[in-house]
Formats: sequence, structure tokens, C-alpha cells
Amino acid sequence: MYSALNGMAVGFTLLLLAFAWTAGSKAGKLRWFGSAERLARRSRKLLTWTALASLSAIGAAAAVWLLSRSYDGAYSTERVALQLTLIALPIAAVWLTALPGAMRLWRQAARLNGAPVPAPLATKASSAALVAPYRAAALGAGASLALYAPAAWGTTAPALACGATFAALWMLRRRRTKQAAAPVSQ
Repeated sequence: MYSALNGMAVGFTLLLLAFAWTAGSKAGKLRWFGSAERLARRSRKLLTWTALASLSAIGAAAAVWLLSRSYDGAYSTERVALQLTLIALPIAAVWLTALPGAMRLWRQAARLNGAPVPAPLATKASSAALVAPYRAAALGAGASLALYAPAAWGTTAPALACGATFAALWMLRRRRTKQAAAPVSQ
């Protein structure tokens, strides 16, 4: 039972990593939409990637929780708390910031009906609040996978590396958003 639950936790965490990274890549490319129809279609597809990442996070969190409940000695409380935090907090950020932003972007782009995309909507398409939570979910899943490594890293090294990488990605995305909002000179 332990190996099955452990395999499920690793499998769902790998799926979360893949789905969240793909969603972050798709969200990062929303700025280069081409037309209002393509922006609406791409932002609508981003909602599907959000659902897949969320289901994977629920599966990973459930498997980790079941592992902790089934085998008291095999999993320490700190490790379970860290894994659940690395999985649940970024998905909560996706649901609280990125998902509403993608839904607003989809609705506003769908209403344009072939009209040119206004600059404020283009700026929203490259917003850090839209991209960074997906990347944070992928980084959290990667840090959670690092806890399965056989080396004795401790529990703080993956969390600190995840936090530092997320902060760097957030600053990079903010810089790209400012560049997208700046007028293009020819």
C-alpha cells in the first residue's frame, strides 16, 4: 500500500509539474495573440490547462495526505506540511489570481468581434498575475518532487530554492509586462 500511495503521489506531482508548466508557457505567450479571436481562444484553452493542473494537485495532495495518515512513522509531519504547502499554495494562487484574470481576458476578447485589441487588454494578457501562479505551481511541484530524492537535503533547501526561483520569475515577468505596455517605436 505504501509503494502504491507513494507512486500515486509522485505521479500526480509529475502531472502537476507538466500541466502547470504548460499552462504557464501558454499564459506567457498570450501577449502575442495576433487577433482578438485568437486571444479569446487561447485564454479559453488556458482554463482547460488550469483544470488539469488543479485535478493533478488535488490528486497529489490527497496521496500525500493518505500517506501521512496510513503510515505514521514513514512520513514526518514537517515533510507532509511542506509538501502540502508546496502543492496547495500555488494552486490557490492560480485559482485566486490567474483563473479570474484568464476568464476576464477571455470574455473581453470574445466581445471584440474582430476589432483591434486595445492596449489595456494586451497589457492584461502579459500580466505577471496571470503567468506567475502557473509557474509557481510548477516550481512547487518540482520542489515537492525534490523531497522524494534519496539524498538527505533536508526540508528547507527545496522550499528556499522554490521561493528564490519564483521571485526571479516574477521579476522577469514584470519586466516583460512593462516592455509590452511600452509603445513600439519604428
